[in-house]
Amino acid sequence: MKHFSFLRLITLLIVFFTAMAFSCQDHHIPEPVTNCNRIDGTPRAFDCEFEFVKAEFYRVAEYGWKPNDTLVYATATSANPNVQIKEPRFANWIVGSRSGLYFIQLPVKVTIKRIAPSPSNSATYFLRKDFRATSNGVEFPTYSGNLPADDTHRQVKIDVPVGDTYAFLTSYVWSGSASFDGKYMNYHIDGGRDYLAIQNVETSKLLRQAPYNYSLYRDIAEAKLLFHPYIIPSSDPF
Repeated sequence: MKHFSFLRLITLLIVFFTAMAFSCQDHHIPEPVTNCNRIDGTPRAFDCEFEFVKAEFYRVAEYGWKPNDTLVYATATSANPNVQIKEPRFANWIVGSRSGLYFIQLPVKVTIKRIAPSPSNSATYFLRKDFRATSNGVEFPTYSGNLPADDTHRQVKIDVPVGDTYAFLTSYVWSGSASFDGKYMNYHIDGGRDYLAIQNVETSKLLRQAPYNYSLYRDIAEAKLLFHPYIIPSSDPF
């Protein structure tokens, strides 16, 4: 009888500790991990929601054997940020022959991947583009004028789970003054520190307020992609 009671006690203890183990596993909450930093290297107040997978810069052919065919210039990633853009024809982007003013607008397909849920429970976002930063951190547009305010951007719903991707079809703009270097047009954008960024509407508002007081778009962004454009000039007028 004592032997039976002892075995019963051992069995009950095994069941108890097994249940406790599963209970601990079910209720374990991992510590939050900061997956992005601000430009100054300090941790961002909230985890970044996305990462950029790639940005594919392309144009639609106007001439040649396959008109309206899509020609991809380059694909920018965080590991390969250089974007080589082939000028279709000599002075193709010049819009003022006397002034030398140019305007470049390239279609771009931007793919992002969700890596964390929204801290503000908001699924409304917008893509910020057409801006660059100097080596000392100043942000300015890749065209003449000012960077547009957050509330002027077209907003989209991105309600995808962690691990899924979302794609934007948009364009990137450069404009300014070019110069003629003997044989080629120099658009003076080579090696620029240009950016794409994705912002959460509600999180952006929160980060601009005290106690955070963020001012840089790259700090406010849920993801940012730095890339360096390079023009491959053409000397062929046709």
